[in-house]
Amino acid sequence: MRDPGETIVRNVLLFPANGGTPAITPMTFSEAGSRSNPCGFYMVNVDLRGLYGEDNMYATRKEPCDIIDERSDGGAGGKYDLFHNISPALPINVAMARLVDVDPEKPGKRPLWRGDVVVVKRDEWPIKVSPGLPMDYRHVPVHISKITMCGTEYRIPWDKSAKQPERRARGGGEVGLRSPQGLATPRNGAALG
Repeated sequence: MRDPGETIVRNVLLFPANGGTPAITPMTFSEAGSRSNPCGFYMVNVDLRGLYGEDNMYATRKEPCDIIDERSDGGAGGKYDLFHNISPALPINVAMARLVDVDPEKPGKRPLWRGDVVVVKRDEWPIKVSPGLPMDYRHVPVHISKITMCGTEYRIPWDKSAKQPERRARGGGEVGLRSPQGLATPRNGAALG
């Protein structure tokens, strides 16, 4: 069994702010990621500083969500958290706006997700550890088909013709995605390159 404070890499589901195709991509989970995240009360948490920037971490939010697997083995079962940001300094997440059928140009009074949205799979740590609250993270499976948020189910719009994204490690926990649709955006809205 690994140390509960160990830095790990797990596959997450990422909805890019630029409206690109959702992707399963590796991200780092660390103590530094937990300390910088206002929702990070576990010993390690997904490191979102590279996506949102240090100045916008205060606006990070976490909501529980469910992932649905239409395969018969139900391999996607478990507990999931959706991390997003509400800072007006970040762009509206076009992928999420499309998912919930809201025009990102005219959202009305409905608040929208900002910056990249990250979904992680978590599991309770198998034994009590003191001090701190350990959480075990699992890889988000690649065969998921739907996500349920606030009691509403949405089909994930996978692009079946797209290649799996390549991971490009970046400093401070940043992860860049290369895909046929474009690049995930960093905190300033410019394409990663």
